[in-house]
Amino acid sequence: MKKSLKNEQILSAYNIVSTAKYGKLDDADKIKVWKVTRALKPVATKLREDSEDAAQKMKPTEDFDERMMKAQEYERIIRQPDFDAATLPMGASEYGEFINEFKNYQKLVNDSIKEFAQAEAEIDIEPISEDAFVKLMASNDWTMEQVTILGEVIC
Repeated sequence: MKKSLKNEQILSAYNIVSTAKYGKLDDADKIKVWKVTRALKPVATKLREDSEDAAQKMKPTEDFDERMMKAQEYERIIRQPDFDAATLPMGASEYGEFINEFKNYQKLVNDSIKEFAQAEAEIDIEPISEDAFVKLMASNDWTMEQVTILGEVIC
């Protein structure tokens, strides 16, 4: 059966099903779920790779990663009730500037992949039964959000 799904929906479903445990499924349903995973993988991989490529190429400065680590360390230190300001890796104004730069960077990366993420792909999958899906859920510790995402794709 062919299903038309958004690429970001495919990536979300793939991230859930690719780490799923199949223990309570019948053998035939295990094969169906494995085939679904295989059908989702190329689109999910492309979206993930494009996102990583955009994130790498759009870094605003060469020392961006280093400054991000300093900002994370800054955040960790200031959460401590009795922190010493002398141990901070950057000043408050430098931290504020970096946070603004980081927000702009994230928006740029998200905007660059948005079109592909929102595009639809046709996936050829054999849906599993409701009974099999219940067994798949019983084999895994998923949130309701994960169940909903996966259910829309494989049922």
